[in-house]
Amino acid sequence: MWNRSLGIVNERLLAVADSKGWWIGRVELIWCLYDWANSAFATSVLGTFLPVHFARHVVPASGLELAFRRWSWHIEAPSLWAYTVSLALFIVALSAPLLGAVADHRGRRKTFFLAFAAMGSLATCALYGATAGRVGFTIFVFVLAHIGFSGSEVFYNAYLPVIAPSEKRDRLSGLGYAFGYVGGGLLLAIHLLFIRNHAAWGVPTVDGAVRLAFVSVGIWWAVFTLPSLFLPSEETPPRLPLRRILAGAVRDLNDTIRDTRRNRHRFLFILSYFIYNNGIQTVISMASIYGATELGLSLQTLLGAFLLTQWIAFPGAVFVARSAERWGTRRVLFMTLCLWCAIVVYAYRMTCAWEFWILAAFVGFILGGSQSLSRSLYSQMIPPDRSSKFFGFFAVGGKFSAILGPLCFGISRDLLGDSRRAILTVLIFFLVGMALLSRVRVADANASALQSKTLTCRDHGGAAP
Repeated sequence: MWNRSLGIVNERLLAVADSKGWWIGRVELIWCLYDWANSAFATSVLGTFLPVHFARHVVPASGLELAFRRWSWHIEAPSLWAYTVSLALFIVALSAPLLGAVADHRGRRKTFFLAFAAMGSLATCALYGATAGRVGFTIFVFVLAHIGFSGSEVFYNAYLPVIAPSEKRDRLSGLGYAFGYVGGGLLLAIHLLFIRNHAAWGVPTVDGAVRLAFVSVGIWWAVFTLPSLFLPSEETPPRLPLRRILAGAVRDLNDTIRDTRRNRHRFLFILSYFIYNNGIQTVISMASIYGATELGLSLQTLLGAFLLTQWIAFPGAVFVARSAERWGTRRVLFMTLCLWCAIVVYAYRMTCAWEFWILAAFVGFILGGSQSLSRSLYSQMIPPDRSSKFFGFFAVGGKFSAILGPLCFGISRDLLGDSRRAILTVLIFFLVGMALLSRVRVADANASALQSKTLTCRDHGGAAP
């Protein structure tokens, strides 16, 4: 009797926890842990250490003089860093849709996911060799690491509509970002303590401590990716010749593009995301090098500010996700883009360290929310059985936009002569993206997708479910 009573109480507690969103299952927890794993790269390598290390130690202080026959071009570290980020994302943007289609066609979503994660973590460890003057080596290894980071996210995101019903995707997507910000922030705090006391650990220079931090990020990424081995695997279709697999993948990709173009509201959202994500990715990739070169901030100040961003991002992502459940995903996403516009104007006007701290706090509050809601909103407009293909196409918008933003920033900086005026170009991306997002209707996108599926089933002699 006592055991039975305890069992009833336990079942009721679990039911309440599940209804309140306090409980997640094993698969959902494993999915969230990968955000914990790879966010260390976004935080410590992409966002903080490598841009500053690249500008102050790898590239000569006078910049580089690129010459080809009679043509010459003087380039400084901030512009070169922007072009490097754009190059890495250009490669991912070209390959992501095809890889997504191949993964769905062969039932290899998890294989591609783990392969990209392994490549990214190993390349991050190799950044230990990013010493003074090794510009080409640093760019090559960073591009490999960034390809691993961005490529793995294509297949990681594709799991969202598979493991969560539509009514729980906002919360799970936000929870994933919250895990990422806590994990990335925890490792960043360890790095801050390590660099401030590097001599006590037997490391004579800050440069050497930073390069050891790169190695720790690669190890962290690899270790916390291991639980992903237990993510569900798809049924493997019968083996086919490579030519037929690639032909089928290309055909599926063409169908995905055609389906997206026919679905007006899904197409509008992709276009909107393509544009406003320019601004988000430019702020992420250029913030630390902007603070170091324009404001003259020390590495410790930049680390502290980014650590603040990480810890504020956790409650921020949860708050924005809960707001989306109450007010609607599209509406709350639009509000976060309004805040991004204010942040850009503030970044243009700031002149000292304490203002950079305020900027970091506001960025942290809305960063995870705007990204998680974009992912969640898109997942509500695609068929779950073709999620890898559609998220591969989603990556085209995400990665090509991430190319255009830093690229425009780098060109503007070269033309205008400083990063302060160049940052205002980011405002254009947010304003245009907001205008397009205001015209997206999720319900109409779902209705259009259902009608398209019904017509497809009839064309093939079947019946729509």
